[in-house]
Amino acid sequence: MTSAKPPLGERAIVIGGSLAGMLSARALTDHFTEVVVLERDKLDSTAAPRMSAPQSFHLHVLLKGGENAIERLAPGFRKAIENSGSATLNPGQEFRSVSDLGTAEPFDSPMRVHGQSRWLLEACLRQQVIDLTGNMILRGGTTVRGLLHDAASNQITGVRFDADGETSELTASLVVDASGRGEGAVRWLNALGIKPPEIETVKVDFAYASTFVRLADDPEREWKGLVVGNLPREGARGAVLMPIEGGLHVCSAGGRAGDYPPDDRDGFIEFLRALPTPTIAEEIERAEFVRPISRMIYPANRLRHYERSANLPQAFLPVGDAFCSFNPTYGQGMSCAAFLAEALAETLSAREADEGVAELGPRYLNKASDAVQFPWRQANFHDFLYPSTEGDRSIIPQEETQYRLQLQMATTRDPVLRDLAAAVQHFLEPSQRLFDDDTRARVAAALATD
Repeated sequence: MTSAKPPLGERAIVIGGSLAGMLSARALTDHFTEVVVLERDKLDSTAAPRMSAPQSFHLHVLLKGGENAIERLAPGFRKAIENSGSATLNPGQEFRSVSDLGTAEPFDSPMRVHGQSRWLLEACLRQQVIDLTGNMILRGGTTVRGLLHDAASNQITGVRFDADGETSELTASLVVDASGRGEGAVRWLNALGIKPPEIETVKVDFAYASTFVRLADDPEREWKGLVVGNLPREGARGAVLMPIEGGLHVCSAGGRAGDYPPDDRDGFIEFLRALPTPTIAEEIERAEFVRPISRMIYPANRLRHYERSANLPQAFLPVGDAFCSFNPTYGQGMSCAAFLAEALAETLSAREADEGVAELGPRYLNKASDAVQFPWRQANFHDFLYPSTEGDRSIIPQEETQYRLQLQMATTRDPVLRDLAAAVQHFLEPSQRLFDDDTRARVAAALATD
């Protein structure tokens, strides 16, 4: 990542030192003299949860396409997580998948996925970006309180923040919002008298509870991870038990519409007993808990249509969950953050030498909007299978829903379809491949067999 073009400005500011923030900083460093990342938590070189990110205490699945995007932006990331203890898994052979239909047959997947805590992943990425970047400043213990705005030009010119008990201002040629799903930008824009972007919302009313455990020794255990869940219906539950660094497993359980997993040990285990197999409950009952159970309620998927905003200030760009946030069940959040950071990097790298931030902003927003369309549709396809989900169901036409359910059934009979569906799920193939004529023909053939 190098640019022979003149800098776009003296300084760019990134609000938030999460995965989205660090990847965005990496995308910016070749185009600004200085990039300053402002993070609420105080950070050091150790792998530790960020208290400003309560989702850190839950399962985080990094889909393969997202992992590849991170590797492109921060080369060496994959090696860094592996060297730090990330568990490398063959998902077809080493994960046991169980539903109301029974246990899936094991198979040799061409993919390898990684299991690690969110804080290990973030620490490895943060250090990799620092090592690759000479003009980035990471300031922890800093809370952004508002945006600086030049009304005459309708341009964001910096931020106002609190640090060490004092309020200060920092100017910039560009401000990138990687503050997460907490609607910081909505508050900041409202405070300036600027209408926030239109927000498309699908209410999912999902909650999950997670804990970190050390499983009891069992020489007869034939799996490394478990995925167990009911088919979509009212009262459906699910859980995942996944290996991470340090010989630990993270167990996350989820439910909807008030049927939430408890955050006490006995209640958590009883919730797990109602799953199609008692295996996870039995494993957790015998396990050593190394962290308390944490619970989060996730109310809705939200897509913020910045690309449609007629009065959006120049020099203010959202990334990650600040742009689009999903039900965490599907593991798309980190991958989508990486794709948006790549969209930012590609937009900046493709600029003409005489183009500035004002011209590049709308270009990035359109590119980012395109990048989130498939994960947005994918999340809502799955969520609309549940009767408690509220939103515009025309997002996914009924004909598409019926075909994709047929496709899911066909993947249990045709390994080519199984591998294709997994590749699309992991963003390794475009979603259109599911609807190609040859795919439809294989689905029909698979379902025609006895």
